[in-house]
Amino acid sequence: MHDSAPCIEDVSGVYVSDGEVNQIVERGALCRTDMAFDGAPYTTIDLSEIDTQMKSVPTQEAFIGKMVGAMRYFFGRRDGSYSDHFPQQNDENFPFKGFVFNGPPGSGKTEGVKEAGRRLHRELANEGIEVRLFLIGPGHISHKNYGESEQRMRRVFQDARDKGNNNTRTILLFDDVDTLLLSRDDSRAQEWTGALNSEFFHAVDKLQTNHTMIMATTNKEQSLDDAVKSRLWVEDAPAPTLDEMKTIAGSAIPMKIVNGKTPDEMLKLAGERIEHHLADGRDASFRLARMAGIEVLIREVVGWE
Repeated sequence: MHDSAPCIEDVSGVYVSDGEVNQIVERGALCRTDMAFDGAPYTTIDLSEIDTQMKSVPTQEAFIGKMVGAMRYFFGRRDGSYSDHFPQQNDENFPFKGFVFNGPPGSGKTEGVKEAGRRLHRELANEGIEVRLFLIGPGHISHKNYGESEQRMRRVFQDARDKGNNNTRTILLFDDVDTLLLSRDDSRAQEWTGALNSEFFHAVDKLQTNHTMIMATTNKEQSLDDAVKSRLWVEDAPAPTLDEMKTIAGSAIPMKIVNGKTPDEMLKLAGERIEHHLADGRDASFRLARMAGIEVLIREVVGWE
């Protein structure tokens, strides 16, 4: 991957979380020789499942609704859809290829795309259309062997095209795309990153948006190569309001009196923790809200002082 970086050659049997993979790959500190690089360079998300963990709040609902509407327009067949408005369009030449959603970590970008995919999967089934979602992170693509990262990137787009049919639509969710496609001006950029970027841009230029759409996420818009921004529409993921964050924090609060404190009293404490973190300059996010609820749980219920 990087000649100058130390390498962990044998990682078989070692568990590494997605976030850690992204950080390690970004540093160039992991040679994934013993991991399943012969497998698909993405994870297929089961869109038939219902997400019981997502807490519905208006800001996130509006964000998901916009994503569903955009994908419905390009993927559907009904009156008012892309295929209705552009019946003679050469699909490869249509300039819109997808989105990049920008926002701080924990702002609901990735889970929002997944939920939008679930809803679209159910909706377009009525038109005889199957919707799939491939999740792609740096850990799926980056590899130490020369040319292998580019091959794996190429396969993502090949599988999106070849494994489907006229009744199949594919969402390509590139998670933390800034760590995968480094800007040419980035001090970390090397020859192999430029080759990977070129492979991505070439594949995107040939993308048929009415069959495959990119939904990428980043928390470092400034690190994105200008060529990414010229191909994908960049939108900010909306931050939850303070009241919404307090609602989300409640998911970690017991719904009964514990140690003399009622749920309302514990929720008030969680709200105070949220306001404290925001005053310290933390970005408003779903993750921050859940963390505040857990802080109260650990301090007031578990009793960890």
